[in-house]
Amino acid sequence: MRRYETVWVVNGDLPDEEVKSTIDKFTNIITNRGGTLIKLEEWGRKKLAYKIGNTLRGYYVIADFAGLPETVKELERNYRIDDRIIRYLTFKKADKVNLEAIQAEISRAKEAREVRAPAEEEAAPPYAEIPPAEAEEAESEIPPEGEEE
Repeated sequence: MRRYETVWVVNGDLPDEEVKSTIDKFTNIITNRGGTLIKLEEWGRKKLAYKIGNTLRGYYVIADFAGLPETVKELERNYRIDDRIIRYLTFKKADKVNLEAIQAEISRAKEAREVRAPAEEEAAPPYAEIPPAEAEEAESEIPPEGEEE
């Protein structure tokens, strides 16, 4: 087995359900062909650097996986066939893979996500909420433009 990373860009004009089905399709190709999905990142909808066809936005997905070269061939064959995919790139990260090390990496990433999730819930909102009464008082203290104290 070898370690690969693949990036694909789904047409950004598609609804979320359609995007989710493409992600499921390609992750299933990896796992059904004996591959091990190490990490899947969804970067979400982003503006493209240039127009591809009639599309200005794309939904970016990155998958880090261990698999056989035949898995990559099948994955890229499906990328070419699927009209929802506007760009893709797959590259080899390592020639030989230690499956035990990969399983350890997957479990560490899972633990990190579990630890990070409660901390994010406890984090303060990105802005401080001001009660409406206090907000009105603060606005009344600001002098109108053109007037100075």
